[in-house]
This record gives sequence, C-alpha cells and structure tokens, in this order.
Amino acid sequence: MRRTPLALAVLAFVASALVVTGCATGERPTLAPAPQAGGDEDSAATTVLERLERATSLEFTATYDVIPSLTGDTTQATVVQSGGRRRVTIGDVVYTVDAAVQRTCSGGECVDFLDDARISDLNITHRFWGEAFASRLRLDSSRRTGFSEGSTATIAGHPALCVAVKVPGVIAASASIEYCALDVGVLARYFGADVTIELTSFSFQVDPAQLAG
Repeated sequence: MRRTPLALAVLAFVASALVVTGCATGERPTLAPAPQAGGDEDSAATTVLERLERATSLEFTATYDVIPSLTGDTTQATVVQSGGRRRVTIGDVVYTVDAAVQRTCSGGECVDFLDDARISDLNITHRFWGEAFASRLRLDSSRRTGFSEGSTATIAGHPALCVAVKVPGVIAASASIEYCALDVGVLARYFGADVTIELTSFSFQVDPAQLAG
C-alpha cells in the first residue's frame, strides 16, 4: 500500500518520539537470579556469599558493634563457637546452643528456645554473623539493579571481601547496601538502611569458659 507524504511524516515523528522517550527514562532496573555458592553472573555477591556460608563450620570468637539506624545507639555483641556449641551475647541477651539444648536468657530469666523477639529492636537475629545475612544477601542480590561492585578491605585487622548492592526502593538511588565477610568466613561489616554492623575483633581462639552456662 502506498503511503502519502503526510502519513510518512507522521510515522517518522512517532518513531522519533519513541526513541527520545526511551533515552529519557534511562536504564531500567533488571532483576537477576539470586547468587548461589559455586557460580553466578554476579560474581562479587557470590564471592562474599561463599564466605558467609563458611561461618557455621568455624571455631572462633568475634565481637561486634550493632547500631540500629532508628536510635543510633551501639549494642555490643559477642559470638563464640566451637564444634556444635555456640554462645551469642547481644547486649544483655544470651543465646546458647549446645547439642540439642537451645536457650535464651535475659535479666535472669531463661526460655528453652532461641527467642529473636528479644532483639527485634536491633533489626537482627542471633545468627546475624553468618546464615541470617547470607540470606539477606541472596534476597538483595535477587532485586539488585545492574551488577554489584566488589572490593577488599581490612576489618578488625583481618582481610575481608566486600560487595555493594544497589536495591531499588530501599535506600537512596545513589547509595548501596554493603556486605563484607572475612576471607576465612563470618560477617565483617554490614551497612544498610536499617542497621550498621561492624566487626571489632576476631580470633580462632575459644575460651571454653565462655561456652559454659
């Protein structure tokens, strides 16, 4: 079918408008698969994730500063793990795992389960140092815009790997959520909209007395 000069001019104008509109909106956020240990196109997130997943098998003592964004107050946390035994102290709340025994104690009162509700104001769980933030990283990476940016750091005197993940709708578009893990494992730093966590000391030495009780 032959088109008149007027019709051709209208088509050209519409095509031109579509091109301009597409450029003006910029790059659209793209959803990518969550990283899994062993390989993913987002290699920076995968590398940090692999290290966080090592944490449950380590024998170590670590201390942290936990700073919820809402209050800005610092709460100290200590994690001691050896074999199947673990003691996590967050402020005045103590979580104990010893074989089949699981206990939460605070203010002289204990319950025979791990009660994360007691630290909900800190925006963390008692597993923040490993599994819990590995799960966060998987979720954030699955919602990221573009690729994550990897870097290295020295935290509490130990080498660490970090990843900055941009997640839409969570923090300012120009900022990123940062996860860092020691090369040997365990969370070393987290900086997000809800909480900041910083490793202050780490050692492979474990005092058996700290696992008692």
